[in-house]
Amino acid sequence: MSRTLNNQWRQNENMAIQRATRLSKSLDQVLFVIYDNEEEQYNILDVDGLELITGNRTCDLDFDLIAEVG
Repeated sequence: MSRTLNNQWRQNENMAIQRATRLSKSLDQVLFVIYDNEEEQYNILDVDGLELITGNRTCDLDFDLIAEVG
C-alpha cells in the first residue's frame, strides 16, 4: 500500500510537477518532468539524465518533455 502511495505521482502530471518542484528546491538544481510513453508514467530527471536520453541516438525513447522546474 505504501509503495502504491509513494508512486502515485508517476500517474498524475500535476503531482509529478509538484514533486519535481520540491526536489528541485531541496537539491538546488534544475529538474525535468517527462512522460515515458512506453512505460505510461511520469519520471523526473536531472540535466545529466535528460542529456543521456536525448543524446543517445542508438536508443529511440518515446517520451514527452512536460516541464522544467528549478
